[in-house]
Amino acid sequence: MRTRMPLSKATAMPVIDIPHVRARDFADAVGLADGLATTVATDLRRAIAERGVATLALAGGNTPRRFLQALSRQPLDWAKVRVLPVDERWVPNTDPRSNERLLREHLLQGVAAAAQLVPLYRPVETPEAALQSVMVDVAHRALPLDVAVLGMGEDGHIASLFPDLVRRDVGLSPAGRAPVLAIRTAAAPEPRITLTLSAIFTAPALYLHIEGAAKRRVLADALADGVNPGTALPVHAFVTGAPTAPALYWCP
Repeated sequence: MRTRMPLSKATAMPVIDIPHVRARDFADAVGLADGLATTVATDLRRAIAERGVATLALAGGNTPRRFLQALSRQPLDWAKVRVLPVDERWVPNTDPRSNERLLREHLLQGVAAAAQLVPLYRPVETPEAALQSVMVDVAHRALPLDVAVLGMGEDGHIASLFPDLVRRDVGLSPAGRAPVLAIRTAAAPEPRITLTLSAIFTAPALYLHIEGAAKRRVLADALADGVNPGTALPVHAFVTGAPTAPALYWCP
């Protein structure tokens, strides 16, 4: 069932219906960040109660910063939470573009500093050189996930699974065996490493966090009837291949 938070008069606008997702629409980014943080924290508490530990995969970039800060203030047994980025640019973890740095600066603060970080970056020249090490680490320390929160680019990419992905059979397969994949794309200046959809889909709680009318239109178009799955944008594979319907958290 679709749930919508009322938009204020100042931001009211027609909202595009999106098939295959459970949508929660917020008036602004502050309300979205607080709402998503509250929901994710509830998921993590449930996982800790059931398994003694919870694992959370998070998107990078600029959009999630406010959400990460809100999540860091949630009362949780953070020492029992493991956190990893869903993808990583192959840059040192001190670089401003590093997703590991983003998580350290905006989530792993205050009480949340007790969480365990599972990094994807290694100080070697290429992600291909580190792939086996990262694959083993993720498989042993992070999987299965409990919660995954993804973003989406205006080109329809999710994690670092871009439209020009060469190994779609690995990166976008719901039943693939490889949890991580090295990425080279014309859309980014540096190589990357990313979780594959098969790894992301181990999480029973899946969220897509996007902001702005342009991205909502991209998502709607990607999921429109008649789209060829073989050439569809990666976000199409995420939404339609997920074992449970992802929840969309959106604001104008």
